[in-house]
Amino acid sequence: MPKVGLFACFSGGSNTGSLTGMAALEVVKRLGGETVGICSLPAVLNDVPRQSAIIGSIEKLVVIDGCRNSCAKELLARKGISPDAYLNLADLRLIKKGPFSSLEFTEDEVKLVADALASIVGKCLSQSAGLK
Repeated sequence: MPKVGLFACFSGGSNTGSLTGMAALEVVKRLGGETVGICSLPAVLNDVPRQSAIIGSIEKLVVIDGCRNSCAKELLARKGISPDAYLNLADLRLIKKGPFSSLEFTEDEVKLVADALASIVGKCLSQSAGLK
């Protein structure tokens, strides 16, 4: 079980939605699955029992949204799930290009978002270590 679970918007409908998922995958690759894992937003929203149980056993939850609509954060809030940390790509000054811009992002943007997300995961891990 990873220590930190990521909920990414991962809406492939726009560049920033795609970036959330690509960055989450990059962070898992960098830090390893024992440290961080991607949680299934659709499964939790659909009340899949196994996924809901898994969420309860992860130490820290991080939500990453692609734009100011904050869809992932808001949808999880409706399920009573609030993140320990949050990243919105608008805070990184990344511009959402709109519908059907799914592949309009660069590797530099993936790196920027992954670096920010990895930093947040690191802070979450530090907080967990301080509690023990």
